[in-house]
Amino acid sequence: MKKIYIFISFILASVFLNAFFYSPHLVNIVTNQNISYSLQWPKLRLFIEPFYAFAYYILTLERSGYVFALTSWILWILAFVIAFGIYKKITVKKIITYSLWSFFLFLSVICAVIILPVIGPKLTVPGDCKVVDVHSHTIASKDNISNVLSSINYHKKHGFTDFFITEHDNTNGFYSIPCDIDNSNIFPGIQIRTTDGVSILLLSNYQFRYKDYIYKSIKEMVDLAHSEGMLVVMPHWWKWKRPALQELVDMGIDGFEIYNCGYRYITRETRQEIIDICKKNDLMMFGTTDWHGLGYMANVWTVVKKNGEDNIFRILVSKPETQVIVHDVKGTQSIIRYIFEPFFAFYYYVVNTELKYVLNFYMIISIILLIFIKIKFSEIVRYSSLLFSLFFAIVLFYFSYILSFNLMTNVIIPETILPVTISLTVIWIVIWSLSDKNI
Repeated sequence: MKKIYIFISFILASVFLNAFFYSPHLVNIVTNQNISYSLQWPKLRLFIEPFYAFAYYILTLERSGYVFALTSWILWILAFVIAFGIYKKITVKKIITYSLWSFFLFLSVICAVIILPVIGPKLTVPGDCKVVDVHSHTIASKDNISNVLSSINYHKKHGFTDFFITEHDNTNGFYSIPCDIDNSNIFPGIQIRTTDGVSILLLSNYQFRYKDYIYKSIKEMVDLAHSEGMLVVMPHWWKWKRPALQELVDMGIDGFEIYNCGYRYITRETRQEIIDICKKNDLMMFGTTDWHGLGYMANVWTVVKKNGEDNIFRILVSKPETQVIVHDVKGTQSIIRYIFEPFFAFYYYVVNTELKYVLNFYMIISIILLIFIKIKFSEIVRYSSLLFSLFFAIVLFYFSYILSFNLMTNVIIPETILPVTISLTVIWIVIWSLSDKNI
């Protein structure tokens, strides 16, 4: 009975925190002001809230603290398992098995978050606005795991009205759009390497010969792109910090990314430096997904005002004012946070999430706990281990099939996805075999 009271106390405390501190945290990072737009979350979320909440947390976690945060989670999980084992006076063998199970359970959930197409929030904007993504990839980029139809679905479900497909050094993704798909709001582009050691984004309103841009400097590319009516944007400048911002302005660059879902770590000082030089020189600012098919959630949108019947490219040519909207829930980056990361993560979840989802979180957790009460923990370990081994075996088969059609063009599947899924499949079989009884 005492445990029930503790659980109810957690629920009441969460309701209290949410009632007094909840904020949607939609921020226009150009002006650093809250914005009154709203987010629509997928209905699926109501049925998988604990997993969904963790997925959104992982996929929007500040990259600079990623290792520290995950290490903190692992240490707290292992500490809890060991303490639980000592309290229950179970054997050392079982403690080791349960520790292995908990450790790889955590890693497996993270892998599932990255691999599975869990849909993120959709930004709702006024009817006189467009929402654009100027930086995205498909499997044609070698380091993407999804095709062009997945990209179209991804952008539509996240509220983008228009987007550019900017493959690495090719345009095959845009040209692979099926003929029966309306591509009037999809535009060709490219992320292309320069002889300066960095890459830039070229955005177009029509088909272009990307081979004309190979082995050229930034300045040469900018001049050629402008002569052909194209736009040039510098992606994640903070990744390279070269050439100097003013040098890029002098070369004629049209805009900069100030937020990138793939390279989230940027100091406030660096972002403000980019924003200031953009304002000073009337340059555009973008927040981009840099979507590579890994993870299915975005927390940034670039919003511009419509201009009559003009498409997004013609609107961008006029150098409009852009709003870079971020669902910003990262919180403090202090050492204390990383020591107690799981607790901080849950606090930020409670105060940045609508109350109905928080209550739904507790409802699903209650059901899971009731199931756990009826089943021995050793049985949970055995059956879950078998299920995870089957899950990763299916994932392995799926990506092997995908790779067979992209054998010469894909890098991330053979170098990362397949080794990870093979390893996890074997590991879960081993953990299952360590259980007391075979199934």
